[in-house]
Amino acid sequence: MGGDKLGQWILSTFLLVGCASLLPPERRVYPKNPVTLPEGMDIHKWMETKKQQFPNRLRSYSPYSNAYKILFYRKVYTPIGSFISCGAYFRQINQNAIEIIEMVSNVNYADYEKSIIPRGGDLGPMNEKEMKEILLPCMEEFLEPAQGKIHL
Repeated sequence: MGGDKLGQWILSTFLLVGCASLLPPERRVYPKNPVTLPEGMDIHKWMETKKQQFPNRLRSYSPYSNAYKILFYRKVYTPIGSFISCGAYFRQINQNAIEIIEMVSNVNYADYEKSIIPRGGDLGPMNEKEMKEILLPCMEEFLEPAQGKIHL
């Protein structure tokens, strides 16, 4: 193959395989939406408690005044020793509730304790089975209330 044809083949393969496999956005929403915030907390106070609860396993930023984008690493490994992480947008929809949308999971080969940059991995969910077995358990672990008292 010539250089141009090889480049076209690689691009075509990437577009066919790499981009069309995620579940559509309407299927990547948290099935228990809306999520009620703890009494007296808005999304900002709640996210601060999450940062304290998971100081080494949570990355987040606020792209809008009432929303956060997160990346959360589970504390469990896959059977082959990979980390599972999940990400989503959290947006406050009323005074005491948030909505979780655009959820995505990644079986990652990076060690979150040493690097904040993911090193390869398999993005998902690609199907309903991966949604139930990989993505939702990750999101449920993130949503678990903190044990003990967290001070703000």
